[in-house]
Amino acid sequence: MKKIYSTALCLFSVISFAQQQIISFENSDGFYTGDIHGQGTWISTPTGDVPPNVLNQLICIDNATDGVNSLKIVKENTYGTQSIPIIGAFDNLPIVLSHNSFTVSFDINMSQLNGSIFSFQGLSSADEKYVVRVDFDHTGTVKVLKMSSGMPVMEPTVATWSPNMWYRLTVAGTSTEVKYFLNGILIFTGSAAETVGINQLRFVHDNADGTAYIDHLKVYNAAMLSTANVATYKNGVSVYPNPASDFIKINSSGKIKSIELYDSTGKKVQAIVENNKVEVRNLPAGLYLINIKTENGNFSEKFIKK
Repeated sequence: MKKIYSTALCLFSVISFAQQQIISFENSDGFYTGDIHGQGTWISTPTGDVPPNVLNQLICIDNATDGVNSLKIVKENTYGTQSIPIIGAFDNLPIVLSHNSFTVSFDINMSQLNGSIFSFQGLSSADEKYVVRVDFDHTGTVKVLKMSSGMPVMEPTVATWSPNMWYRLTVAGTSTEVKYFLNGILIFTGSAAETVGINQLRFVHDNADGTAYIDHLKVYNAAMLSTANVATYKNGVSVYPNPASDFIKINSSGKIKSIELYDSTGKKVQAIVENNKVEVRNLPAGLYLINIKTENGNFSEKFIKK
């Protein structure tokens, strides 16, 4: 079985870098539909063979959260299942991110369980040292890379994922820790696996089965924790704060028709709703689902009552 050679291209040299990099893979961002390889600072997985890079990782118009384009990560039929997630697209960052001062966030939608492990990785590509890695495991578990007795292990978090749903992952590194948020909910707190700079971001899978869409990528060379507890999606709805103790506020670009709350068993619970604000102070602590119907569509989001 042919394996992929995982060495990445060298970091692009530039004179300066703004405080943030925001990419939604739109034409206005300088992207076009088709092979991601060679677009901006992006490459597809090197093969160490011919062709030198895989061919089918695409900018497409199939699904998106911001605009009409997104990055589509798909199985490469030429190659078999890989031992680690490596098939996909790599962003060679214009500047090295410090392991203790960065934020990366993006939207991801995966097609199926019991297929590929879909993975986000931030690393030093020259020596293949991972600073952060998040795997959306084929079982539906979300795992985070940590060091245990000097050995790398993938640690399960409290989060799970389901097919054909958009999730927003945010990873923020500070001088003391790395925090991981999914849809605005803190799912894991740890430390950088390696204390090296991040010069490459990878959006990959292990080439089993299934497809993932990536959109609305934001990269900051600072820890932007203040924005991590807001979940925003393409139907123009945001819910915050999350977790919440007294109120949940809802912003919507369209008129809100109804708001309903459900507990973790699926039972509808009563809550006072006034002026797009939901009172939750009297609810028992735990996990809840808020369902919002607007003139633009329906929106569902999990939140934690503290």
